[in-house]
Amino acid sequence: MTAALPQADQGTGGGGRRHGRDLREFARGGAIGLVSSVIAAASGFLLTVVVARTLGAAEAGVFFVVVALFTIVAEIAELGADTGLVRTTARLRALGRVDELRRLMAVAHLPVVVVGLLCSVGAFLAAPWIADRFVDPADADTAVTLLRIAAPFLGLMALTRVALGGTRGLGSVTAYSLINNVLLPGARPLLVGLAFVLGLGAAGVMVAWTAPIAASFVAAVLVLWRMVPREAGHRLGDATAEAGTRRGSTGREFWAFSGPRGVAAAVEIALVWANVPLVAMLVSSEEAGVYATANRFVSTGTLVLQAARIAIAPQVAAMLARDERDRAGHLNSLATRWVVLASWPIYLVLASFGPFLLALFGEGFTGGAVTLAVLAGAMLLALGAGNVQTVLLMGGKSSWSLVNKSVALAVNIGLTLLLVPPFGIAGAAAAWAVAMLIDTVAAALQVRYLLGLRLDVRRVAVTGLWALVWFGLTGVALRTVLGTSAPVFVLYAVVACAGYAATLWRLRHSLGGAEFLGAVRNRGARQGESA
Repeated sequence: MTAALPQADQGTGGGGRRHGRDLREFARGGAIGLVSSVIAAASGFLLTVVVARTLGAAEAGVFFVVVALFTIVAEIAELGADTGLVRTTARLRALGRVDELRRLMAVAHLPVVVVGLLCSVGAFLAAPWIADRFVDPADADTAVTLLRIAAPFLGLMALTRVALGGTRGLGSVTAYSLINNVLLPGARPLLVGLAFVLGLGAAGVMVAWTAPIAASFVAAVLVLWRMVPREAGHRLGDATAEAGTRRGSTGREFWAFSGPRGVAAAVEIALVWANVPLVAMLVSSEEAGVYATANRFVSTGTLVLQAARIAIAPQVAAMLARDERDRAGHLNSLATRWVVLASWPIYLVLASFGPFLLALFGEGFTGGAVTLAVLAGAMLLALGAGNVQTVLLMGGKSSWSLVNKSVALAVNIGLTLLLVPPFGIAGAAAAWAVAMLIDTVAAALQVRYLLGLRLDVRRVAVTGLWALVWFGLTGVALRTVLGTSAPVFVLYAVVACAGYAATLWRLRHSLGGAEFLGAVRNRGARQGESA
């Protein structure tokens, strides 16, 4: 198995050469995406700590409610054009239709400009109404102030995401990673810390959170502005009447996919964030702050999934455009094994030592340990399917994604309303977990049986099993015997990491490690080979 990839890549078989190239592209994009995602995750974690320590549980709850609403509305304003650009741009390049790129960018961005402006104005004017419904009366004035500070940035956030979708579709993982995963999240904790030092309160924290959006917007637009003419200049063949006809259909093709994706994306982000304002309504702003902190903790662990998504989305879109389903399935299986290998330990740590980790945010947050364990358990199962959502979208099935997520959101809201009154934030976590699993299972079945892409379940299961042994069972045993103090956590980390690393080294061939590392070592080789 160790020599399988080099032999195939050097041989005469076209399939071996293609797999070698796919792996090198994934290795490059995955490495860049992983590093930037680690920075984004660390920045997000640091931001949560700083906000919690600066504002306290109650005021932090108001802040996170506003952030949740901002995130949902900004996702709506994108209209699905961000994912649409990733897929459509990659397809046009794969099919040699690069002469259509300029028009595509205009078709994608102009509606987002209009909708983003309307959302910003609407959010500013509706701030008092929103505050009355989603936060405690005592915190309503603070909520109005935060909402009105954030409102002007809604349109900019949407446009930034769409422009970055264009850079990804054009093959620039680096631009997307630096702007979205380094510049934007990295600046926030630094500016929030400065606001705290200057004593600017909740309003200053919100200014610090929104200000980096403007810088990210300028950077994304400038990068895309430079990339499109360069790419469009490399036309394959002469322009013909047929090309003119295709250009006329580009907008219809784009919005036929992006329209349903826009609705699905709004539903998806609502699925992630909706329970924060719901908990504030049903319980209190303070409990919403605890739930948001636990939820933020869990989202931090998706960094490897995000890195893989950044890397494989344009590749899978191009492969499916050429009907190379076996090739796409092979790449997705490899990416899924590495997602499970690197992500499951994180969630097992969160589930095992939740009380100790939540204490980092302050005493008021330790009550979220059960919530954190439930959320982490759901993510273990969801990540076992890998980037199934991305594969579904790159296959053009945005309408399927919309149906899946709509059902999941309805289940989440219904169970939240049912479970939060008797069980508090643990009930909200259980509702979210059930909804997430419904969405994941539906997408996995569609990818397997309707798109025809196979996932190597055996290798994925083996990887997850060893993570469960070292980070799950070891953590439960040490916590049961010795408790959750700092020395016990350090002991747990050392034992689990050492045992897991030794196991992976012994199993590196069966887990595909030789393939991946070989791709990294040879990432600069054979750049001119044909597909």
